[in-house]
Amino acid sequence: MKGFFFTTSNYLVCDKGGIRIAFFRSSKLYFLLSVIILVCLSSFDEPESPSFSPRIVTADTLHVRTGPGLAFSISATLKQNDRVSVIDQQGNWLFVQFQDLEGWISKPHTALLDFNNLSPQQQIELKSTPVIQNAPTDYLKGKTIILDPGHGGKDKGAIGTQGTYEKDLTLRTARFVQEELQNDGATVKLTRTDDSYVELSNRILASNSADLYISIHYNSVANPDLTGLITYFYHDNQDSILAGSIHASLVHHSDLKDKGVRFGDYYVLRENKRPSILLELGFLSNKREETYINSVGYQRRVAHQVAVGIQQYFKQQ
Repeated sequence: MKGFFFTTSNYLVCDKGGIRIAFFRSSKLYFLLSVIILVCLSSFDEPESPSFSPRIVTADTLHVRTGPGLAFSISATLKQNDRVSVIDQQGNWLFVQFQDLEGWISKPHTALLDFNNLSPQQQIELKSTPVIQNAPTDYLKGKTIILDPGHGGKDKGAIGTQGTYEKDLTLRTARFVQEELQNDGATVKLTRTDDSYVELSNRILASNSADLYISIHYNSVANPDLTGLITYFYHDNQDSILAGSIHASLVHHSDLKDKGVRFGDYYVLRENKRPSILLELGFLSNKREETYINSVGYQRRVAHQVAVGIQQYFKQQ
């Protein structure tokens, strides 16, 4: 929590963002100010988006893979001294862009690039992030959408058969969805933008002033044969229509089994006052599906179809 308050014998003192304010202590005024300050200090603080420094390949050759691990297929090869822009990181694997290609490379075979020695044009090129361009739509302009990457920090979530942490995958997917929605004119906030733990109550705090809330998860069960997509809702009227619109968009383009739209008694849905859904975007407990849903191609496809589903939802309103 950014900010605190404390009391002296005669004053109530609030310290927020380096600014300290003192209020004279009286029985009624003191109680009222205490309540107001507690509410203000517990407000949603959106963390800054992480940034990554560009790197240079140190190995003679370096494979680019479709996912963060040796189990994923090789899509291209980089050579020594190739300069890459880092977009994301999972453990010792980096998601990078180099010219027209993008994919995952092993971090130990790279080194930080001395950014100050590059020309202004090279700096601009290395800072650029690959973006899927979509035709603009008026349906998302002026809309505020909360994306909730499930788990984080001490809460790893599900752990895949190949060691994938759900918390890493949900954050990466949320960033792709954020990119899509912002391209369509929406204002998008993430409940976390790094590997931090966020209480459930804080995850829904910002949704009070938002138009939609979407919680992103990946599934895991004891039966390794189960696969597919599930979309959960809680409130019949405001949530079920949103769930149906996004789920229909996902299942028609994801190549995963349709496991349906279901009622889900989850805190982030039950206690939410705005239209909200929870997405389970595949099973990490199925080895084949884990490999597929870990790929950047799948996550970009999911992000695009979530955006399309949201557009359809607002179009129907």
